[in-house]
Amino acid sequence: MTDLPSLSRRQLLATLGATATGVSGYVAGVRSADSVPNWLAGRDCPSFPLVTSPTDWSFPQHDSANTGHAPARASPDWPLDEMWELEWPVGGLYRPTPLIVADGTVIAFVDDGQRGLLLAISLADGQIRWRRPAQNAEYGWAAAANGTVFADVATPDSPVQFAARSLGDGTASWTSNVGLAGLATPKFAGGQLLTVDQSRDSTRNDEQFALVARDARTGRKCWRTVHDGRRPLDMAVADGRAVLPTRESGIIALDAASGEQRWRSDVGGDTAAIVDGRVVSTRFPGELRVLSLADGSVEWTIQSEYFIESVESAEETQYARPGFDVGAVTSEAIVYHLSVPSDYPGRLQARALDTGDLLWDVGPEPTPVAAHSYSRPVVVGDDVLSVRSARRGGSEDPPRALLRHDIADGTELDRISYSVGDIVYRPVVADNTLLVPTGERLVAYT
Repeated sequence: MTDLPSLSRRQLLATLGATATGVSGYVAGVRSADSVPNWLAGRDCPSFPLVTSPTDWSFPQHDSANTGHAPARASPDWPLDEMWELEWPVGGLYRPTPLIVADGTVIAFVDDGQRGLLLAISLADGQIRWRRPAQNAEYGWAAAANGTVFADVATPDSPVQFAARSLGDGTASWTSNVGLAGLATPKFAGGQLLTVDQSRDSTRNDEQFALVARDARTGRKCWRTVHDGRRPLDMAVADGRAVLPTRESGIIALDAASGEQRWRSDVGGDTAAIVDGRVVSTRFPGELRVLSLADGSVEWTIQSEYFIESVESAEETQYARPGFDVGAVTSEAIVYHLSVPSDYPGRLQARALDTGDLLWDVGPEPTPVAAHSYSRPVVVGDDVLSVRSARRGGSEDPPRALLRHDIADGTELDRISYSVGDIVYRPVVADNTLLVPTGERLVAYT
């Protein structure tokens, strides 16, 4: 059944007013973005900004620019005290889903492979404020602003695929029967929600995609522009630009207010982040580069090296080059997990934003081990946070640990160890609270 909120006096007046002027297709109390007539689309679209707080974690990568970098004032003081634990109201998590935090509310998707939920949790005490059933919740996406969470996840036994919900009580202000997140996480530009859609032109051309802007208040389509290239896997928005990396057709910078193309690079990418007039992009396998946000010119590029003499192991297994799993970018550094697809351990590294020079390198000696890796790091002020997972073979697995490193030189400053067997996922930091999701529970530290 579709989730329908109660009808307020303001919503009733708005509905009556719309009916009086001949606009149909609205359901009392909740508006379907798909029902807005074409002649109405694009009218009265907002110019006011959607407000997010720097101390919140409003997107899966903290902000619309995908920096993964929160200010120091968002973090609690170390050493930490555990404030609360919440056991997930399903079995063990099927796979990790990024948390977001806004206005004192934690939004989480949980799924154990049998049942999925969208949860709103009080940051202060860990109590569940509201919940909604969610289909395939492990693939859910959310972002928050202005007291609203925009959640892309299917509602069971309902056509709803996307909903804008109140952070306070979960009521929906508008819904869509089409999932809007797709492969690239949507972003905000002014009062508009930017999404990437596969082009639906009559040619059915898989080598084109559309950037669509919707009024975040109503879901009404404001404008749509079509661009060459396969649908991007990522999007970053900052300084009036929407940057979309395409693997084969270059990295594209568009005007975030209109969707008009400003430039296209000669090199492709899989991911994008924006900081201080630069675009940081990765491309599989093993490419990391920085481009100018102004014109797309490449400032520097590096390619990772194999950790083994040949690309093939003794068993003739072919390995890709190590990948740059970028977690955070700051004005000085790019911090990433160097993911090594072989028996060699992964590493935490940082490179200078302006030159690409290696600043520091953290990890065990580069010799074969059973398993050793890190989660994508996040940066809070001058602290780098990441979860280390390791295995020595047999039953000698060391416990997973949340590590805190100094961003200046990679020195380990603190760690929190977890029980052997615990699955620990990437942390987020917001409003003086550190949140660490595990396979069984969510743990909050202050």
